[in-house]
Amino acid sequence: MKIPFNKPTSVGNEEKYLLEVLHSGKWSGRGPKTMALEALAKSVCGSSYAFFVTSGSSALEVGCLLADLKPGDEVIMPSFDFVSAANAVAARGAKPVFADINRETWNIDVSTVEPLLTAKTRAIMPVHYNGSSAGINEFRSLCERRNLFLIEDAAQSFGAKRDGKPVGSSPWVTCFSFHDTKNVVCGEGGMIMTDDRGLAERIEIIIEKGTDRQRFFRGQVDKYTWVSLGASFVASDFLAAIALAQLEKIETITIRRKEIFEEMKSALAEFESKILWQKVPEGVETNGHVAGFVMEPKLRQEFLELLKKDGVTAQFHYVPLHDAPYAKECHFSPAKDLENTRWVSEGLVRLPIYYSMTADEIRYVISSTAKALRAVL
Repeated sequence: MKIPFNKPTSVGNEEKYLLEVLHSGKWSGRGPKTMALEALAKSVCGSSYAFFVTSGSSALEVGCLLADLKPGDEVIMPSFDFVSAANAVAARGAKPVFADINRETWNIDVSTVEPLLTAKTRAIMPVHYNGSSAGINEFRSLCERRNLFLIEDAAQSFGAKRDGKPVGSSPWVTCFSFHDTKNVVCGEGGMIMTDDRGLAERIEIIIEKGTDRQRFFRGQVDKYTWVSLGASFVASDFLAAIALAQLEKIETITIRRKEIFEEMKSALAEFESKILWQKVPEGVETNGHVAGFVMEPKLRQEFLELLKKDGVTAQFHYVPLHDAPYAKECHFSPAKDLENTRWVSEGLVRLPIYYSMTADEIRYVISSTAKALRAVL
């Protein structure tokens, strides 16, 4: 049996909505499907404003524009992160300041970040790894006290919850991804959300290439013009059509992925003393995005090769950003090594998980994983 790491799956109205866009005469962005997607996203996440953009990376770039980053400013973020976050900061001339993660939650926390605060700190960009928003309430309090901007990198988080409420609502901004590997997908695409009206008005301008084009379409100005920094962040209505069909099934997708994860974790309980699953604090609910655990780093390569021989495509995840050649070239790397980041990065294994996994596929992944673990541990 061959098991891919991920398999994007049609869950309902994707084809119907794509054909509606095809015959609508409106293929570009900000069309009917985009409007419907944004309205549904606001309803699902309890957010006041939502904007569909070309990618999760684009959402982070918009967030950095909203933070008014300038050369010399600093943004604290985990080194255990995708490069898009660091790029969004560096593109504004600011410096990404890399924080270590918690060894158990795989997120940064306030105790790690506070020693890194300086007079140059302008924003904090925590990652909700696997949809876990661990520590975000503490970060909100810190940002309020220190007058800092908070950009929640929630790329993996659609369907996740904290304190019984969906991730998304924020006094600052929350950024999501609809990439193929996520729970809600449309190939590429992303979303940025906020509860702040002033920020929402700025987002609308930024994503329209820095123009007041949408105000013109609403009849609020007699012509549109360049009023701010911006870029072409607006995504096609074709992508919105797929994302809309997916988001309509978000509850079903989330429940199924969590079921698959729990089945895998439970079936591998005999190895719990030798592998570490992500710790999820009370009040935080992940969305089944990652089926991953950390093992002894020196054993990982052999373990992955055994799975590959069985036809199971497992993966590791982020290579620490502070180790990257460009980070070193730009003097972004901290003087002190980030031990937890290195340990999690070098030992993390992500098993295949996707909405359409069959019972046979799940059992096969479990049996192959157990066999490989017994061989290497």
